[in-house]
Amino acid sequence: MRALFGILVLAFLAFSCSSGGGGGGGFTPTGRIVAVAEKGDSTTVVVGGPGGAVTPGSAVLITNLGTGETVERTAGGDGGFQAVFTASTNAVFRVVAEADGVDITIGVTLLSDAVSLGLATLGSVPADIEILGTRAYVVNGFSDNIQVFDITQNPPVEVGTIVLPLGQNPGLITFIGDNRAVVPNSIGQSVAVVNIQSFTCELIIANEPADFTPCEESVIIPGAFEEPSGVTLVDGKLFVTNNNLDPMFNPLGPGFITIIDFSTLELVDFIEASGAHSASPALIGGLLWVLNSGNNLFDLDTFLFSCDTDFPPSIDIIDPETGSITASIPIPLSPLNPDVCFPFTLAPTPDGRFAYMGLGIVGALLKVDLLNRVLVRGTDDPIFITDLDIENQIEDIKFTPDGLGFMALFNTDQIAVLDSNTDTVNPFPFITPFPAGLKAFEPGIDFVEGVQFLALAPQGMFPDIYYITAISSQLNSIDTSMVIAP
Repeated sequence: MRALFGILVLAFLAFSCSSGGGGGGGFTPTGRIVAVAEKGDSTTVVVGGPGGAVTPGSAVLITNLGTGETVERTAGGDGGFQAVFTASTNAVFRVVAEADGVDITIGVTLLSDAVSLGLATLGSVPADIEILGTRAYVVNGFSDNIQVFDITQNPPVEVGTIVLPLGQNPGLITFIGDNRAVVPNSIGQSVAVVNIQSFTCELIIANEPADFTPCEESVIIPGAFEEPSGVTLVDGKLFVTNNNLDPMFNPLGPGFITIIDFSTLELVDFIEASGAHSASPALIGGLLWVLNSGNNLFDLDTFLFSCDTDFPPSIDIIDPETGSITASIPIPLSPLNPDVCFPFTLAPTPDGRFAYMGLGIVGALLKVDLLNRVLVRGTDDPIFITDLDIENQIEDIKFTPDGLGFMALFNTDQIAVLDSNTDTVNPFPFITPFPAGLKAFEPGIDFVEGVQFLALAPQGMFPDIYYITAISSQLNSIDTSMVIAP
């Protein structure tokens, strides 16, 4: 919320759309060996194959048929290889790997061609997108509603809207079963329970009485929430993280977690967190992990963010059965990297072994070992996604079953990729971040669309990634099968 507030001050201006630069490319891959460039006007083309493309240690000859330039590569131990060419995206390449009987001719595939912009116009300040089955649910913070899209159609078709009471500012949606979901409302100081089949608000739990039309029922628990940020249902209890901020978005103190019995709708307890700005609750290995982001400061004169050293981040591990913190992992700030702070995304890998945290000032990641409960990439040694001298925010991270993490970069309108098996940034064939908004297509402009949250479609469905932009209020998609054959 703090980070988005500052960006909105700068960028809530007129919006226009772009389809990218000119040039060639546009080759649709039919196999795992591809030639890739970012956009049509790119001058760098990378030709190669990911792990398993050819026999490990075998020789691969790659020729630019337009210029005659030929390079030889030896496949790595995983059977992958790469060669970088300075070339037009109109170039055509021949790739020969005799050991595998490979002799193919390929054109250049563009990352930008995998991106589809403006599939649907969303409500004001979209705040989350999640997919359940074949439907995408987009939460609109300032419109106080949830749009529902059928993603079996391309472009997706809106099939309904769940309306919430005015002035709530709903945030991250969490599904509880096949029929319902819960949404925290940071301005309304409440939590809504919605029916995702009938498109109705069934219940709202709030601090104070108010007009909660159109919700069917309301329950008042005085003082239950203070800018609630996330909700998880565990063992019949709602665990609600609270940022605990004052009207100027500064911490009132540590964050806290509210526990509510979901069957009786009675307050069970409060848990005081070890740090400020508590959010991103995740159930991992039977335990509830809560990220305390700490705090950052926003200068209204310079429009720049800085780390607040009075509020370092931390992670709390909660036993849902006892409702108590069993351990905490401190995240000390680093004098070496003074802008590396404010992690607000906790994304576990598919195997539950590690989790990554996107930062709120620069485009970097922290990494925690969930098994041993220690930081393995802290603020002294983060994983850099974009240059430190560029202000950026990693708003969301989603992992595919094979460990590829797709990251929303707010300030540069990009979606970057991380191979969590090796911590490789932009692994082949995803050689650069996907250009996912106007700023990525025209880096010289000041306006950003604000690529914010993304969701993965069911495995085998394409497009396979959907994402929203906070400022331009658009639903967009990426079809990775247009970069490399699945």
